[in-house]
Amino acid sequence: MKSQTAILPLVDLVFLALGAMLACMTQMELISTLPVEVTRIGKGSAVPQHGKIEVLTLTAQGMTLNGKPITENELASKVANKRIVLRAYRGLPTEVTIKVIAKLAESGAEVTIEVKEIDL
Repeated sequence: MKSQTAILPLVDLVFLALGAMLACMTQMELISTLPVEVTRIGKGSAVPQHGKIEVLTLTAQGMTLNGKPITENELASKVANKRIVLRAYRGLPTEVTIKVIAKLAESGAEVTIEVKEIDL
């Protein structure tokens, strides 16, 4: 009888942990995301040419649109309703890249993302 009573507290703890997990899962919030098409573009690959494509490069030094420097304030007006390939440096803080993607999405641009291993 002693062996049966020793297992009861363990069973109680397992059910308590399971109940706590279920309670936590029901309290989780859904996070909305930005609709962004993510494509891998590497050496030798080509971007489909369904119209003019603008290249926005995002580095630690700043942003360039087709090789010309651009400020964050000019971004929305220059890329409105265009196809954009966003080339982002992997070492940038995530907030910076997401902020630019959000601005592109707000302007109605169709965005494809390319991540670079080294700074351009």
